[in-house]
Amino acid sequence: METVPFTNAAEGLIPLTNLAESFDAPAANPLHSSVDFRKPQPMRVCFPVLLDGDLVMSSEHLGVSYLVSILRDLGAECLVVEVKSIQHGDEIAIAEVVAFKPDLIGFSLTTVTVSHATAFGAALRAALEPRVAFLAGGPLATFLGSKLLSNPNWSFLDALVRGEGDVPLVRYVEAFWDHGDYASVPSLSWREEGGFVIDNPIGKPLPELDMLPEPARDQFELNHGKLPYLRLATTRGCTARCTFCNAPHAGNKINPGKLWRARTPDNIVDEIERLYHKYNFNTFDFVDSTFEDPGGAPFAKQRIADIAQGVLDRGLKIYYNCCMQAKNWHAEDQPLLDLLYRSGLEKVLIGIESGSQIGLDRWKKKSTVEDNKRAIELVRGAGIYVAFGFIAYHPWSTFQEIRDNNLFLRQYMGYNLRRYTVRLELYPGAEAVETLRAEGKLHDDFDVSLNALSYDFEDPRVRQLSSISALLYGERYASEMVIEKEPAVFEFETYDIVMHTFMSRLRRAVLDDPRGLAILQAGEAKAADLRRQMSDFNYELISQMTDLAEEGTLTEAYAHERRPQVEQFYRGKLGELRQVQLGISMQLHRAGLSLRDIQFSKES
Repeated sequence: METVPFTNAAEGLIPLTNLAESFDAPAANPLHSSVDFRKPQPMRVCFPVLLDGDLVMSSEHLGVSYLVSILRDLGAECLVVEVKSIQHGDEIAIAEVVAFKPDLIGFSLTTVTVSHATAFGAALRAALEPRVAFLAGGPLATFLGSKLLSNPNWSFLDALVRGEGDVPLVRYVEAFWDHGDYASVPSLSWREEGGFVIDNPIGKPLPELDMLPEPARDQFELNHGKLPYLRLATTRGCTARCTFCNAPHAGNKINPGKLWRARTPDNIVDEIERLYHKYNFNTFDFVDSTFEDPGGAPFAKQRIADIAQGVLDRGLKIYYNCCMQAKNWHAEDQPLLDLLYRSGLEKVLIGIESGSQIGLDRWKKKSTVEDNKRAIELVRGAGIYVAFGFIAYHPWSTFQEIRDNNLFLRQYMGYNLRRYTVRLELYPGAEAVETLRAEGKLHDDFDVSLNALSYDFEDPRVRQLSSISALLYGERYASEMVIEKEPAVFEFETYDIVMHTFMSRLRRAVLDDPRGLAILQAGEAKAADLRRQMSDFNYELISQMTDLAEEGTLTEAYAHERRPQVEQFYRGKLGELRQVQLGISMQLHRAGLSLRDIQFSKES
């Protein structure tokens, strides 16, 4: 099997061949097992997936999808149940789980699902027989380990896996099904009889990602193929060291050795091709922390070029999204960006995080403000939509930094009010949590509540600005980040991506047709003018709030007064943008160009 050669240990890399040689596994592929999970009857495993989160466009949980595929290869029966965040959603899901009669429940836990997961888990435990085991994984389990099992809110759990779950899950179900010894399961935290909690040593990660089976697509099928995209992972790990992040990266290593590993380009394109033909579906989301990792090295950029060229060589008319690091992209990379665009890249998320160098240094970002500006302009110049990761308010924010951020956003994404108001969210395992703890800014209840907003600000006026700007979207969002009724600002953030996708796909289709191109360009100009109006509105609003906060006169009454105005303004602009989109469609139709052929056929 071809492996990617890399040696920069300081950046979180490891030669795959060395890792494979050192892996002490019971079989050539550690995902295999000698236990028969079909006897005396098939083992049944249920994975509830909690659909909580802020602007998650697709419900597909790729980590769960891999685990389902691994267990099915071993002979287990698996059921994925989506737990919707609606009234009676828990009751419906619990009834479905109970009817399946599972032997094991698998939870993947993230910070955003904490309050829902604790309530749902306790209710599900009460509804099932005591023999059913509850196993958790995901970021919370990884970084809390035995602390989570000792937390009274999580008493429904029997065990959890820290770090990558593929191999530990196989060893766990072997022990569970064959009455084995849990002490031998790598990366497991578990309760002995009597309640004593044990953290087993962390195991070695899967040596080669090509060993993984293709993930199951239960959720895509559950949703009748109506998800906006199918998710793909081409790598694991990240060479960055961002202090707000708890994903596996070079600064918070949770596995021995180095964390960044890649699937081979042929393996990735094979999966895309099978999904493309099996589901007649052409839109994908690459979930890698950084698509061009590690560190933008030449071999890494060659890897993504090989993926793009493979897509083109096989005639796959697809579209896809990915994440990038700003520091990795320079003018000489324009040909690569053009290749990625031709292969179907239409949206990139860049972790901008701050428009101030002080902020970037705080988060230990490797990029500078100039890197961010250059990357945005390069990617947009290739015709690709740029989304931002951004942290507008945090415990150390100063008003100078806030104003620097506001000016940066006005220049590069001023029409998106949400970017101006994003608060730091705390994730167990992130360096920022321990910094706040050391400085006495972390709330005492954080380790139990896991509330992502459990911190104090150095400047109480910034705390007021942070809270009141969030209040523009509702009381529960301000206090718990829970969206009860989607505000127009949030709806626009999603629609903005949808409209760009519409425009981008049209542009690809009409470039050689002067009539279609003229219609599209006129529509783009109208949309750009509407966004400029939104940018002016947002900057005026945020600047006024910032001034009032610095003066100490910003009150909740201000947010209550402005909220209906913001809602009305955004509803109006959404309506106007939809009219622009409709107008383009109608003009193309009158010009004899079939919109259906352009937008929806994978052969277009």
